[in-house]
Amino acid sequence: MFGKNNLLKFCGVILIAISMGLFLSSDKANAQNAIASLSNGNYQFCSQPQPQDWRNGAGVCFNFAKIGDRVDGYYGYPHTDDLICVRGEVQGSLVTGEALAMSWGGSQWISIPNTEFNWDQEGRLSLQDGKVIRTAMDRGGKTEWILFNDAKLNTEGFYQYQQPLMTSPTQLCKWK
Repeated sequence: MFGKNNLLKFCGVILIAISMGLFLSSDKANAQNAIASLSNGNYQFCSQPQPQDWRNGAGVCFNFAKIGDRVDGYYGYPHTDDLICVRGEVQGSLVTGEALAMSWGGSQWISIPNTEFNWDQEGRLSLQDGKVIRTAMDRGGKTEWILFNDAKLNTEGFYQYQQPLMTSPTQLCKWK
């Protein structure tokens, strides 16, 4: 029924299909990781799998340090200035706590909404109860730090990268 060449081709196709299934299932399993189950350390979770090129993240990412049931990091879009610092308690894949945003000439907050709103296009980070806590003036104009006392970040389905590739949160998030 099968010639020797056709049998080898068929076996090759089967091996490729099995390999792809294992690869996809490991990505799916990777996407189900909950932050709460991680040991203490530094992590990067993103909405898309780790790119195999020069980029240090894909989709929208949460780069953070975890100690116990607390996380401290930032959430944003790689290779942009579009990010916001987030810290708080974690339960499963949900972080609840506070967020710190900067309003400056290149990324100005025209107004701070009073009601709950989604910060990102994906609807993963909701914020409310924001107020300006610090203002500075320099050559570039006015910079304001906005603290949101109520922040919720849902990372369910995100991919855990092998190691953080983005800038450390301690370099970007100046809470004081």
